[in-house]
Amino acid sequence: MTSSSLSKSSSTSSTSSKNEEKGEKKIYDLISLEVPRLQGLLLRSTLFLCENHYLKNSFLSSLYTKNKMPLISQFNLNLSPTFYPIVDISNHQQQQQNKSEFTFKKYLATDMLHDKDLIKYLQSKNLEINSQSSSSSSSNNQSLINNIPENSIINYYNLYMTGKITPNEIANFFIECKNHSDEQSPPLKAFIKILEDDIKSQAMASAERWKSGSPLSLIDGVPISLKDEIDQIGYHTTCGTTFLEKVFPNVKTEDSGVAKMLRQQGAILVGKNNMHEIGISTLGYNTHFGFTRNPYNLNHYPGGSSSGSASSVSAGLNPLSIGCDGGGSIRVPASLCGVVGLKPTFARVSHGGIFDLCWSVGHVGPIGSSVIDTAIGYACIAGSDSADHQSVLAEQYGGKPTVPMFTEIPLIQPLKGLKIGVFYDWINDCNIEFKDSTYKCIEILKEQGAEIIEIEISNLLVTRLSQGAIILSEMNSSMKRFKNYSNELQYDSRISLSIGNILPTSDYLQANKVRTFCIEQFTEIFKGVDLIVTPTNAIAAPEIEKSVLSMGESNFGSVGELMKYVFIGNITGIPGITVPVGLTKDKNLPIGFQIMAKWWQEDLLLYTSYVLEKNIDFKGKPQYYNCPLTNCTNPNN
Repeated sequence: MTSSSLSKSSSTSSTSSKNEEKGEKKIYDLISLEVPRLQGLLLRSTLFLCENHYLKNSFLSSLYTKNKMPLISQFNLNLSPTFYPIVDISNHQQQQQNKSEFTFKKYLATDMLHDKDLIKYLQSKNLEINSQSSSSSSSNNQSLINNIPENSIINYYNLYMTGKITPNEIANFFIECKNHSDEQSPPLKAFIKILEDDIKSQAMASAERWKSGSPLSLIDGVPISLKDEIDQIGYHTTCGTTFLEKVFPNVKTEDSGVAKMLRQQGAILVGKNNMHEIGISTLGYNTHFGFTRNPYNLNHYPGGSSSGSASSVSAGLNPLSIGCDGGGSIRVPASLCGVVGLKPTFARVSHGGIFDLCWSVGHVGPIGSSVIDTAIGYACIAGSDSADHQSVLAEQYGGKPTVPMFTEIPLIQPLKGLKIGVFYDWINDCNIEFKDSTYKCIEILKEQGAEIIEIEISNLLVTRLSQGAIILSEMNSSMKRFKNYSNELQYDSRISLSIGNILPTSDYLQANKVRTFCIEQFTEIFKGVDLIVTPTNAIAAPEIEKSVLSMGESNFGSVGELMKYVFIGNITGIPGITVPVGLTKDKNLPIGFQIMAKWWQEDLLLYTSYVLEKNIDFKGKPQYYNCPLTNCTNPNN
């Protein structure tokens, strides 16, 4: 069986089996999408049926019915719709009701960016680990699990601090590495565009700050990339299309909120990452700017839609990238590419200067080489921005963003008192290797002191359908203003937008009522647990077949399996993080583990994922890896 095949492992837990024996109704109701994989002539024929004036209504209606979409309107709800999942937990009574027994030391996210003790702590631990590993004859030495990855913000900072290298040299090395990544075969295509002179100019300013002993933060001089959905001075924002540069011919003269925040901390913004066109799929390919490749296996998809962001970090080109997530588009590619991806709470990060594709389910967040790097990225971009009133409201509801004090995490039983919820029927519904890795992670969390509590989540099917209805409706609405350029879109984008076009307004309203139901359900669940864990995906990265390179493909079946565990975070707005925890045996493809928390608790996600990362012993090695720091003296020597 190939890694892209859906391998149904035992999809019922012992509890559900007992329930079925008693004749009780099974809570878990997710089903696979009944849509064939469309390529070549079949893809063109399907597009014709979707867009033909006389045939499209009957064809799309049958597709709509076959995939259970009518369940949205049939779901009986006496609730008001929730159009934006901004949840207020500032109410004192609700805080007391939801108060957890688990506590840990934290500080304001902005404090992390100037915490030199954190750098010293991590460096000392790394030196200790290297010393232990060199004196050990065992290749399975467990101390190796704490090693700082080469492509880490910590190593950039250490090299600058010790004067072993300058940001100017790093800028040149980055440009060389990026160019090489696109010259090899097949090309990585992690970037749509970089401006070499701009990169060198930023590096020169950073080098002057380091020379004068006044770096702005831990990321001063660190190469950081942005998904091409995010405005950056000097670049167009194309969202992976060919026509947006024509519609808006002038390059951006103002940064997005996140780009501005990164510049204020001294980051070198190195360019625009490739993405699945208009963010409409979790496969991550682009027929206009080239198929982004998965660094772990270049013949497989990187995941999307933040494909270039995850691929560039995984390949070592830069330690941090900023992506966008409307239906798993940070967590899916991060998981498939073996890196860490954080989708913060809705509105925790400013949407100012982000292209408006899916306004009520879209999130902005970091993809990093490690949990620490991801935490630093989050610390840089989280918080209120006057250009986005929702982010201001978010800070009122959730308080100022905080992160854990990593130096204060206990060495023994760091998760004691933490309650973790597991819906076994859900986590069992995936490829057997993913299931095994998930159970291994749960056991590690338990060993570290966490209490595992069985939970149930009802109506996942109508929730997933509602998430799909919301995102397709909003994307279709966003793209209607560019209808004169619709023929320039990829075939799969046009098919997906055609489906969005037939969704009735009543379904969009009803889907937002389902959102209200879902938020209320998760509010109740989080009264009994602190976190919920799942696999990040149900399958590994699908293979890129040669036949799809010219016109792409539509593969809703695989997309549905890649999104099986992530859609909850988008419709409810709760934060989620993915951590690499294993590799498939046959294709060297990463396996991710997802942790979700209640609204505004990114700090708890980072704390728990750091503990897991230290204990999981992930030893993934990308097939393609080209880091600017490889050209430098090993900073740990």
